[in-house]
Amino acid sequence: MPELPEVETVVRDLRPLLVGRAIVGATVRWKRTIATPDARKFAREIRAHKIAAITRRGKFLIFRLRGRGAQLNIPTTRYLLVHLRMTGGFHLDPRAASRDKHMHVCLQLDDGYELRFRDTRKFGRMWLVDDPEQVIAKLGPEPLEISTREFHARIAKRRGNLKPLLLDQTFLAGIGNIYADESLWYARLHPLHQTEMLTRAERGRLYRAIRQVLTRAIAVGGTSIDVMYKRVNGASGGFTNSLRAFDQEERPCRRCGTPIQKIVVGQRGTHFCPTCQPRRRPRTAGG
Repeated sequence: MPELPEVETVVRDLRPLLVGRAIVGATVRWKRTIATPDARKFAREIRAHKIAAITRRGKFLIFRLRGRGAQLNIPTTRYLLVHLRMTGGFHLDPRAASRDKHMHVCLQLDDGYELRFRDTRKFGRMWLVDDPEQVIAKLGPEPLEISTREFHARIAKRRGNLKPLLLDQTFLAGIGNIYADESLWYARLHPLHQTEMLTRAERGRLYRAIRQVLTRAIAVGGTSIDVMYKRVNGASGGFTNSLRAFDQEERPCRRCGTPIQKIVVGQRGTHFCPTCQPRRRPRTAGG
């Protein structure tokens, strides 16, 4: 599933191509892609809007749209939110170019091109709303924006295993399986480490590791695993060859040479080095 670096890359790829373009029509070929409103209303209401800005919140792309009200010609602002889920991605093609069967939503633009949402597994979703908070209100802070003090305060209130916490979008927005494993490897923390047992130094290491990993991944366009994610121009993400834990099962750890292990944590495949990331078990009541 595309995570924060991949979604940020898509935003940066689309921004120079789309900002200022007007949407003159829409075609919905798989109705369930549209979460709200219904597909027919979506296709009707998104027309005659200009793309004013493209941003990101967590794993959501946010298109800010400017239109004109039906009465008194009053300017209106609406928002198109998109979650790529596992296999969603955007293509910008000439309108006359043929569409393959996985192009589920197509937005016709005023320059003769078409923004096409391709999603082989059909899990991606779109929302056309008046306020983004209708969709993203429960998301936690952005990992690259949260302060050290706030990070320490938020994690100190949590209990349970560390890996599921990093995947919890209400704790931090945008981290998924890839960057949770990578961050824990850099922080030298076991994925089943109990959050309540973290020392202040360990919390600091984790904070720095998360920011380091995400920043590096964004700089090279994210991570492509089994062609599940491609950039708008079709290129693969450049962070794949920099992975230290995720998808490295049985390969030697880049720090100590111990084979990377894979376990299941919260129904997610989880990779770690048993030597560099030893598990500390909670002390029992008797000692």
